[in-house]
Amino acid sequence: MKEDLPEVNPMTQDAAHIEDFALTLPLPEAARQLAQQFASQQPNPTKAAQVRRNTLAVWVVNDYLQMMGIDTDLPQGDSWNAIARLAADVADLEVVGAGRLECRPVADLSTPCPVPPEVWGDRIGYVAVQIDESQRFASILGFTPALVPGSSGPTLSLGQIQPPEDLMDHLDRLLRPMVSTTLARASANLNANLNHLGQWLQGAFDAGWSAVDMLLSAEQLSPAYAFRQLGNAMVRRAKLIDVGVSLPLVIELSPGAEQTQICVQLHPSPGTAQLPTDTHLQILDELGAVFLEARATTLEDYLQLQFSGASGEQFQVQVSVGTASAAEAFVI
Repeated sequence: MKEDLPEVNPMTQDAAHIEDFALTLPLPEAARQLAQQFASQQPNPTKAAQVRRNTLAVWVVNDYLQMMGIDTDLPQGDSWNAIARLAADVADLEVVGAGRLECRPVADLSTPCPVPPEVWGDRIGYVAVQIDESQRFASILGFTPALVPGSSGPTLSLGQIQPPEDLMDHLDRLLRPMVSTTLARASANLNANLNHLGQWLQGAFDAGWSAVDMLLSAEQLSPAYAFRQLGNAMVRRAKLIDVGVSLPLVIELSPGAEQTQICVQLHPSPGTAQLPTDTHLQILDELGAVFLEARATTLEDYLQLQFSGASGEQFQVQVSVGTASAAEAFVI
């Protein structure tokens, strides 16, 4: 014989499961003050309570996303717009590059949460938030990318709620195509204008690069200049870089068995003795990260950076003077 077991309410199970992975965060005084300010602008107590809850729900989700490194834009949401708050029941948060999340305050874990018609569409997901009675804490219960249809309209069903961590995966999928497209475009632009240093070593130079003595003055080519060069440099080429002023950029190459030694120099404009005091010279890797840099302060008559690289590696040389900048891309 089997022992009779008590019936278990599925909704109770769902609530217990949600509480296991709920993320509780504090609501600072600034959040409560802003929620009260928005609430005080409403025409009746019921609407004021709704706006107060919505504001706190959006605040805590915004805090969570920013803690996780996700860019948000609070003022862009209807929930931060006085007219929209008055006319509709909205608790939206703009996620930069992805779209709007709806941050719904949940009062009761035992029943599905109704969702107002004004937020049924134009949302990348719905986050369930429970506000503590003291309004000093809020719990992010979970997330769903879509609503469950119901007889009286879609609802936010607690049975479909996924853990807050799943929200990060969802946003990552939405944001990744934008990042990938941006990197692809940058890579395409970079490859289209690459200077091929391997060809330089064979005597074939990219357009715009001249012999050094064509761009530097006699004083810059004096014996003192020799000490700035790579002692065994095989190739030296120069090009004028336009950053509001024209500055000669010099590239010197010294090939080795496995690595090519590279010296990058930036010189003052022809006819002048010093670089502008806000001149900045940077070397960037294939991902655009700066790994070498030098900056002119006062009376510098050149800037120089030296490094080495293997065949096939790419880098950029970026020159800036104030807000003006220009870059040259290279492959070794």
